[in-house]
Amino acid sequence: MNKKIARQISKLILKKSSSYLKISIGLFILSLVLISTASIFFINQYLQVDKDFIRNDNTHMIEITSKREGNTQIQFLTFQDEDKVKEAISKHLPNVKFQLYKLYQLSFGVQDENGNTYFIYGLDEGAARLLGNCHLEVNTTCARKTIKQRSVLKIPVIDVQEGGFSSQQNVDFPVANQGGVFERNPFTLYEGDEVISDTGILYVGSHTFEKMIEIAFHVRWDEFVKKYDQDNPFGIQVLKNMYIYVDKITDVEAAARLLNDLGYNTRYTFKAFDNFTGSMKNTAILASLLALVILLITATHVILSFNSYLKVQQRDMGILKQYGYSNESVQEIYSYNINHIFFKVIAVIISYTILVGLLLVPLHSIGYLIFLVIFLLLILLLINRVIVHIILKKYTSKGIIELLKMNKEFE
Repeated sequence: MNKKIARQISKLILKKSSSYLKISIGLFILSLVLISTASIFFINQYLQVDKDFIRNDNTHMIEITSKREGNTQIQFLTFQDEDKVKEAISKHLPNVKFQLYKLYQLSFGVQDENGNTYFIYGLDEGAARLLGNCHLEVNTTCARKTIKQRSVLKIPVIDVQEGGFSSQQNVDFPVANQGGVFERNPFTLYEGDEVISDTGILYVGSHTFEKMIEIAFHVRWDEFVKKYDQDNPFGIQVLKNMYIYVDKITDVEAAARLLNDLGYNTRYTFKAFDNFTGSMKNTAILASLLALVILLITATHVILSFNSYLKVQQRDMGILKQYGYSNESVQEIYSYNINHIFFKVIAVIISYTILVGLLLVPLHSIGYLIFLVIFLLLILLLINRVIVHIILKKYTSKGIIELLKMNKEFE
């Protein structure tokens, strides 16, 4: 059959479409718009959660501040605790990937050649990426802002006495200075604003800190560690905190519970939440199921609407066959109308999704929007295929007498 004639007949038949079908298509478009909007909003929220929580280093970090002796006595951390913690996590949580970092402190201020006073914190070199845009190289300090390129720190030589300690002598310690420490980093997350904004804080790598300790207490580092763990004759807290960085955010709570069971006092971001990761998973599952249910209901409604529309058109199909049109020709005439309707629906929905998506989804995450567009397109093509190749074919395959029977429905 000539395609031009088929399309002309299709247009005439389309004008006879019932208002019920038009309303159903309108509701279908509205439902798809709602699903598209909800999906884009969900993508936007997911990206925000991904930025604020999943990819945020602060949420992966567990801070160990002290340990409990019995039920009430609080003790400072010792260097032996590092091996205990590593061994416990590796044994009880073998699938959890983690790194342990130590934060050291000098309990006294250190002046430079100009009389400025600084407080020194030491940090394992591997934690430099979490601290900021600086490197914990040997004889290098890191601060929020670069004071000057180089300076000389006056390390006091400590005389430990029963009543405390004193110093009568300083040793020059030349250092290079760097800036770039993040204002909010895992090592100041629970400190007050006055500490975070304090420009008098300098960070150094563990090797540099060890040199400072050896100068200050005129003892080798390994000997200092041994005495510190035994009875700490120095009278200061050098090992301030330990930090466990857990690679997968879903493992943070399990690692924190284990540390608590071992007697360590911890702080971590999700401690204030009741099963945060579980709640996030449940929310995502419920949102996905709700969208799926809405999609299934609307798709079923449209399929049934087209089925009703084609049922009304049976007599016209029978007339066309009476005039000599084959099953394939009749199917082509009606499939043209159905495909034409779906083409308009696809154009509206895809255009709307792309427009709204570009407004709410960052360009670097455009892959999520492309996936949504492809998903909606596949759903629409699938519904179209069901209607054209299953339902329409069922009617066009009927005989002329069956098609010409009076159908009271929708009259």
